[in-house]
Amino acid sequence: MKKQLTILLAILLMLLLIACGNGNGNETTPDPIESEDLNSSSMYPMTVTDSMGREVVIQTMPERLVSSVPSNTEIIYALGKGGHLVGVSVYCNYPEEALSVDKIGDYNGPNLELIIDAQPDVFFAAWLSEEVIGQLENAGIAVLLINPSNLDETYDTIQSIGDVIGASDEANEMILEMTAQQNDIVDKVSGYPAKKVFYEIWHDPLMSSGPGSFMNELIVLSNGINIAGDTESAYPEFSIEKLITENPDVYLTADDGFKTPEDIFNRTGYENIEAIRTGQVFLLHQDITSRPGPRIIQGLEMVAKAIHPQAFEGK
Repeated sequence: MKKQLTILLAILLMLLLIACGNGNGNETTPDPIESEDLNSSSMYPMTVTDSMGREVVIQTMPERLVSSVPSNTEIIYALGKGGHLVGVSVYCNYPEEALSVDKIGDYNGPNLELIIDAQPDVFFAAWLSEEVIGQLENAGIAVLLINPSNLDETYDTIQSIGDVIGASDEANEMILEMTAQQNDIVDKVSGYPAKKVFYEIWHDPLMSSGPGSFMNELIVLSNGINIAGDTESAYPEFSIEKLITENPDVYLTADDGFKTPEDIFNRTGYENIEAIRTGQVFLLHQDITSRPGPRIIQGLEMVAKAIHPQAFEGK
């Protein structure tokens, strides 16, 4: 049971994100709809297909928004619509303005009563049971389940959210900027020999990021060879024996507060790993490198700089 709880904690640390402080409890009043939004009213009603394949009809320009997912909250703010958020989860800690928005959920998940009381036009979530979806829809709330699994789907998500909230042009501009930055990073590191990389999610048992995970994609785009990239799951257990045999050049993990570089350097058997011998151990910002939103390209750059620092020298 202890091992199962540890594994669950590790995955939650990867997929869920560090909580923020509670809001001030005051009622949030969304910003008035801007004139440019009124010009977009002809787009409604619109039908949107979410990450679960559900077709959702948005009848009119939404004025009140609720988001339980940090990445979706970041997207909404980045598109200039943060003032329309009337509820977010405790995980939504960026940008700073999100800290003062009323909280509609915590570690136990979204609070149905608080969401309905907030009277949003649209609720953005990652996953909900059919029963909860039905209750929200019966309350007149459109529910969009947004859960991208790679960069391309992240770009699609940004465009979809932009379309829904009346910020299509802003979303398109953001995507163009992000893809340009992505291409620039890939170009910078492409001329160097690929390095073997290991990403640690948890250490007891040792767990990594495998195929289908965001970190695997970031490593590959950074001209790295993920030594867990040929495993059978996105978040596999990884034996220390195999880690030593694969002998990664670079060792990455999240700066989650549960470990330090010294902890990793001092682990039994790790002295035989190239990354340990050469000091190539990096603790990365957990939110930036895992949230599929506007900052994920910053996460890509963090990974690329850790693998090929020489590509960014003098820049």
